[in-house]
Amino acid sequence: MVLSVLIFIGITVVTIFGDYFIKTSSTKPEGLQSFAFLFGAILYGLPAVGWFFLMKSHSLAMIGVFYSASTIILLATLGFFVFKEALGMREMFGISLAISAVLVMSQE
Repeated sequence: MVLSVLIFIGITVVTIFGDYFIKTSSTKPEGLQSFAFLFGAILYGLPAVGWFFLMKSHSLAMIGVFYSASTIILLATLGFFVFKEALGMREMFGISLAISAVLVMSQE
């Protein structure tokens, strides 16, 4: 179980960094041809290895809900603090729904 949590944290963190670099590249004139985009795309692919190992012992639905909720929360936080994006009622409602999904999926 501890290994699964560590793998999950790893794939989530790598995905967040990938998103950061892809978002950064979207603000540059070279866009898709920037180093930031290439690096972000590579980071996006790496979590597939972690997904492989998680899928051996957990349901896809469970992994998907936890992964989606964690990335929604972390990306909204990243957008707000780093990219100065708005965090309005729609975003807060979406985050609440993501947390609700985690709570539902956590029930045995």
